[in-house]
Amino acid sequence: MISRRKLVLGLAGAAGVAALSRARCPGPPRDPAARRALKLPIAPSGWPFPGARVVAPAAVFPSDFGVRRIYLDPGHGAPGNAGNVSCFCVEEQDFTLSAAHALAERLNATGRFEARVGRTADRPVRYQERAEDAARWRAEAFVSLHSDVRGRIETWSPAPGRTCPFNLAAPGFAVLWSDEGEPALCARRLALARAFARRMAEAGLMPYRGASYRGLYEPDSAQAGVFVDRHPPGQRIFVLRRPTMPSVLIETHHALDAREAARWTEPATLDAFAAATAAALADTVGRGNAVAETLGGGDAPASRPPT
Repeated sequence: MISRRKLVLGLAGAAGVAALSRARCPGPPRDPAARRALKLPIAPSGWPFPGARVVAPAAVFPSDFGVRRIYLDPGHGAPGNAGNVSCFCVEEQDFTLSAAHALAERLNATGRFEARVGRTADRPVRYQERAEDAARWRAEAFVSLHSDVRGRIETWSPAPGRTCPFNLAAPGFAVLWSDEGEPALCARRLALARAFARRMAEAGLMPYRGASYRGLYEPDSAQAGVFVDRHPPGQRIFVLRRPTMPSVLIETHHALDAREAARWTEPATLDAFAAATAAALADTVGRGNAVAETLGGGDAPASRPPT
């Protein structure tokens, strides 16, 4: 587990605990029958089990980095779009809103970022509004937070009268990006996606291998956990192709896996993710020209027309 005194970025512990109080996911069930129903092992090791350690990657900020504006998009929460339902019957729009506030508080506490959360719980917000808000605010990166659902869905009952979906077969994070649009912007998206996946893996989080993504996303050849959008034209992800600044979508975890859902309510996991986010942004934001030149040697994405 992470000691806040050792967090390289000086992330705000008290703010993280306050954010946790808004998350409604409980930890893994203590009842033996419930644990057997979820097939939770007695002696777990490695992410996403409780004994797996997470760490805070160290960010290296250029001398001229200053304070950068980062737009945090809590996924879903759009009209008629609440997202998935987790193994603890928590709607995705509620998880992402809590996670976005926790991340914003930690990023702001570093003094290196001004993070803006793109919606509140008061009303649904269209994705077009969010992209326009980020552009007006002159954000330098657009980070959309989500949770994923994968594989064959089974059900279990965490409490009398409640039935929730679950699946333990596909844990891990995924970082999604789009290669549609102007080549330099696409190169910066790819660099940001790779930096996120690299830093999240460094933090101890596990990249998803992508078995359920075939035909929808294509895995990156250089970095595990990175996938480019390959939905049919007209069905591709809006927040990946329309923001005017580099944008990525983070599938933080598999929401049907009780181990991951529980870990993502822990302060240590939120601290590690915030440190990974800060490090990924320090690696890429403000370095657009250098990134484009680095990726230009045969590794740059082919530009695709917007749809």
